[in-house]
Amino acid sequence: MPVPTRVVSVALAVTAVVNLVAGVSAVVLPELNVELLIGPGVVLEDLTLRYHWMVWTFVGAMCAGYAVAARDPERQTALVLAAGIGKLSVAVIWIEMLWSGLGAPLMIGGIAFDGSLGLLFLAFAIPRILDRE
Repeated sequence: MPVPTRVVSVALAVTAVVNLVAGVSAVVLPELNVELLIGPGVVLEDLTLRYHWMVWTFVGAMCAGYAVAARDPERQTALVLAAGIGKLSVAVIWIEMLWSGLGAPLMIGGIAFDGSLGLLFLAFAIPRILDRE
């Protein structure tokens, strides 16, 4: 059964808002973000702080892509595909981090959120892309 366009549209809109809030808050309060997701004692300075800003600024910027795709997912299938790949990639990396002892329990929420959205977006985009060929 195909994934309904309306479901994906709403999911993309919610994702845009969540990414904007997450990105801005992580850039403004980097130490709190790292403490909540990874745990206490992680030091952000010099290179690691800049990488943190780079990652979370990108997360915030992605809200523009999600917002565009939310307006018409059928016409923005490539954006939905990229969103699915990105969300699943983050979920897999966070799973590995937890497995390796590099994450706090709150990361499980991020894994569930990004992982389920990644699967939803891919389930929507891949059949539509294959149908075009």
